[in-house]
Amino acid sequence: MRPRIKLIYVLAIAFVIAAGGIMAINRLNGEIADWEDQVTQSRLEQAAVNAKGSEMEAELSDVDSDSYIRNKARTMYHYLSQGEILFVVENPEALYEDGEMPQEDTAEDTEG
Repeated sequence: MRPRIKLIYVLAIAFVIAAGGIMAINRLNGEIADWEDQVTQSRLEQAAVNAKGSEMEAELSDVDSDSYIRNKARTMYHYLSQGEILFVVENPEALYEDGEMPQEDTAEDTEG
């Protein structure tokens, strides 16, 4: 009967080791997935920062022009040249039948 008891102990120890190994692998897979999510998020943030940097560099190249300064003064501070009249639309959605304003195309803003 002794060999049978030893076999049960060996099987129990093997089961505990296998279960512990499976639990460790599952925990590591979860941590790997978390790290991959963090890497993906970091890459998205880096792409957004790079895009903003490119946008700022493009704007910086135009800063010295008179037309850029004139445009910023008009849009941000409502400065006018002599003889101009400023119209301010308080509710622009009323200009459209469905009540929704169309999305502005930012590509035209950077070209002009």
